[in-house]
Amino acid sequence: MDHDISKLKEVAGSFPTGVTVISVKKPMGGTHGMTASSFLSLSLNPPMVLFSVKNENEIIKYIEKGRRLGISILSEDMIDESNHFANIKLMKKPPVFCDKDEIKILKGSIAWYSVEVSKIYNEGDHKIIICEIKNLAIKSKKNPLLYYRGYSKIIA
Repeated sequence: MDHDISKLKEVAGSFPTGVTVISVKKPMGGTHGMTASSFLSLSLNPPMVLFSVKNENEIIKYIEKGRRLGISILSEDMIDESNHFANIKLMKKPPVFCDKDEIKILKGSIAWYSVEVSKIYNEGDHKIIICEIKNLAIKSKKNPLLYYRGYSKIIA
């Protein structure tokens, strides 16, 4: 296949996905996060999820050291948070995290997972991060933030 990256992005963006923020505690304190729409359920038994990260993303060095992560599923009113952690447009005020099960979860998210990294695979220009679910909860009945050719909302 020819490598037409813009066409690949256009086709990939034609598949609707939810939007999450992956968060990890930094070894020296604080929280580092990244927006991920490349997130999916992998296994029910044992309970596992996976997501992918660009090789050069700063969060990789924290994931390899910390191994314990938070995954926040964003509500449709959290576009600013998504853009902030995608380094598109930083928020005027820092995002607010809550402590849950020894990890950080974004305030306002509709659900969350507490996970532990079990395997990391190098594939192409990304790393695939496979995680075992340690805890999870639904926090809200709000609609999720979707990405479909840009941010989208569920229209009933």
